[in-house]
Amino acid sequence: MSESSESYHLRSNSSEDAVALLRHIGRKGYVFPPANGWVTFVADECELEADVAIVAHAKQPLLHYVFAEDVGWFYEIFEDASRTGMYSCSWHEGLDPEPEYFSRAKLLQIVPDAETPLLDAFERQLRPTRLDDVLESEPSKLFARAVNLVHFDWLAYEYVEITMRDAPDEYPDVIAVQ
Repeated sequence: MSESSESYHLRSNSSEDAVALLRHIGRKGYVFPPANGWVTFVADECELEADVAIVAHAKQPLLHYVFAEDVGWFYEIFEDASRTGMYSCSWHEGLDPEPEYFSRAKLLQIVPDAETPLLDAFERQLRPTRLDDVLESEPSKLFARAVNLVHFDWLAYEYVEITMRDAPDEYPDVIAVQ
């Protein structure tokens, strides 16, 4: 089975911010405890692109992270419902990195505590030329660690929903929003 992760990360130290956002837009989801200045959540009905309602109603900076092992990965950062940063690299029909909208300065405004050595390593991989290099070095995970995300790997609404049903002890502190 190929990994297909999609998660949202509010720049906040309160789970209630994500819970309130999901309730406000009437969406189901799961909210993780705050870690490193981020509140991670997943929402139902997401289709590997930023959800308009989530973006429009986020009151804090929002990072949308997607990794689809078979086709590529990307992240987007939103502030006040506007996209202020992104990076993508697809490999569905040949390797196609898009570093044009990556801004270290903008990223550091939102994540001033980013891990500098990891961010440096990520930046060296913005323009890969070989798919094998991308799959081996996993720049998506390098980026996630650089910005101090804890919850991102194999993370999507469907995965969490199944785990919460079949093995709820795996996520003892996760809040279900129904």
